[in-house]
Amino acid sequence: MVERVTANSRQNNSLRNIFRITAELSDAQRQVSTGKRIEKPSDDPTGTRDALSLRTGVSRTEQFTRNIDNNRIFLQSSDSALNTIGTSLNRAKELGIQGLGGTATASTRTFAADEINNLLEQVLQSGNTKVKNLFVFSGTNTRTTPFEVSASGAVYRGSTSKFDIPIADNAAIEFSLPGSDVLAVDLDPSIDNNTSLSVLNGGTGVSAGSFTITNRAGSSATLTVSAGDTIGTLISNINAAGINVTATINAEANGLTLTDTNTTILGELTIAEAGGNTAQNLGILGSRDGVFAGTDLNPAVSSATLISQLNKGAGATLNSISIINGAASGTVSLSSATTIGDVITAINSSGLNVTASINRAGNGLRVQSNSSSTVAIVNEVGTGNAAETLGIGGGKNVLNTLIDLRDALRKSDSRAIIASLTNLDSAISSVTESRAILGGIQGRIESTYSFHQVDIVAQQEQISNIEDADLAQQASRLATLEFALQSTLNATSRIIQPTLLDFLR
Repeated sequence: MVERVTANSRQNNSLRNIFRITAELSDAQRQVSTGKRIEKPSDDPTGTRDALSLRTGVSRTEQFTRNIDNNRIFLQSSDSALNTIGTSLNRAKELGIQGLGGTATASTRTFAADEINNLLEQVLQSGNTKVKNLFVFSGTNTRTTPFEVSASGAVYRGSTSKFDIPIADNAAIEFSLPGSDVLAVDLDPSIDNNTSLSVLNGGTGVSAGSFTITNRAGSSATLTVSAGDTIGTLISNINAAGINVTATINAEANGLTLTDTNTTILGELTIAEAGGNTAQNLGILGSRDGVFAGTDLNPAVSSATLISQLNKGAGATLNSISIINGAASGTVSLSSATTIGDVITAINSSGLNVTASINRAGNGLRVQSNSSSTVAIVNEVGTGNAAETLGIGGGKNVLNTLIDLRDALRKSDSRAIIASLTNLDSAISSVTESRAILGGIQGRIESTYSFHQVDIVAQQEQISNIEDADLAQQASRLATLEFALQSTLNATSRIIQPTLLDFLR
C-alpha cells in the first residue's frame, strides 16, 4: 500500500532536521570558542557534580597549603633561636671550664661572669623572639612575653599549651614549642574542688564580686563570689541556682564548663558581670549556645598543691636531688612528698643552709643559699629528673642554669661552678632535643606541602578532563555539522519548492 506524504509533514521534518543540526552546530561553535564542554549544569549534570566536588577538594587543599605557608616561619624562627641559644650555652661552658683552670683568679672569673651575663641576655632575647608580632615560645599566649629575668631568677609567663594548625584532613600539627618545654619549667597544676580561687590566674586570684547567669529559657540568677571561695563552692552555688545550668571542671582540669539543660530555647546562655570583673577572672564572661567552655584559669602552685596535680594533672615522680652549697652538700629524698609544701619542707630542713620557695610566677620552685659567699646548685641523682621537673636544676631550666653559673663565677665558688657545668650539659642536651623535635615537625610539613602541591595539580587535571572541550574533535565536528547544514538546506530547497498555491492558502 502506498502512503501519501503531505507537504506539511515534509516541512515539519525538514525544519526539525535543520533545527537539530543548527543546535548541534551552535554547541560545537561554543565549545571551540570557549574551550569548555560544560558551561552550565544542564550541559552535563553528572560532570558538573564531579567537577564541583573536585573544586571543593582543591579549595580545601589550597587552604592547607596556605596554613603551612603562613605558619612555617614560626618553626624556622624557633629553630634559629634555639641554634643561637645552643651556641651561647657552649660558649658559657667554655667560660665555666676556664674558670676552673689553674691560672684562673677571682678577677678572670669576674670577667667570665660578665661575659656569661651577656650570654644570658642573648638567650633571653632569643627566648623572647617574635614573629608577626607574636612570641614564638609563649605557647597559646602569643601576646605574653614568655621569659623574665630578675634578681630572684628566671620565670616563664607563657602557656604550656601548644597551638595546632590543620595541615590535612584530620591532621593538625604544632608549629612551635612552648617555652616551658625549652628554657624554663611551668609546673602547670590542675584544679579540683579544693582549689582556692586565690591561686587562679597565676596567683592574682579572682576579684570578689557578682555575676549573672541567664539561661537559654530567659531565666536569670545572680551569684556572689568571695575571694576566699574554692572551686567546689563556686560550682555548688551555680548548680543550686535553680536555672538548670550545670557547672563542672572541664576535661583538661584547668577551667570551668557550664552546660544549659533547658529544653526551652529563647536565646543564648549568657554570663555577665554584676559588679567587678569576677566572671572575666573566672574565664566565663560572654554568651554561648548551650555549652560554655571557660578559659584556662592558670592556677599557681601553692604549698597545698598536690604532686599528683602537677603537669595538667598527670602528676610527677619525685625521687632524690643533690644540693651543693659551698662546703655543705647532700642528697635530699623527695619520694615521700605528696604536696609542694612537703618538697619545700624537705629541702629547708636538710641542714644544707638553703631556702626553697615558690618562684614569683607561681609555677616553679627556686632554691637559694642562705650564705652570701656561696651559690646553691641542685643536680639530679642518677637517672632521676626531680630537679628539672620542679624547676630547680638542669635540663629545661636553661636560664636559671646560666644565672647560677654567672653567680658562681662572681663569687669564685668552685664547687658551684663544677655543679653548674653538670646542669649546663643537661641544658645543652635539652636544647638539642628541642631542635630535633622542630626538625621532625619541619620535615613532616614540607612533605605534606609537597604532597598537597601534587594533589592540587592532579585534581585540577581531573576538572579539566571533565569540563574542557576536545578542541580537535569539536573543530572536526563543527566542519561536519556546517557541511550537514548546507546539505540539508540544499536538499530541502529541492524537495519543498513553493508554488503560487502556497501563497494563496
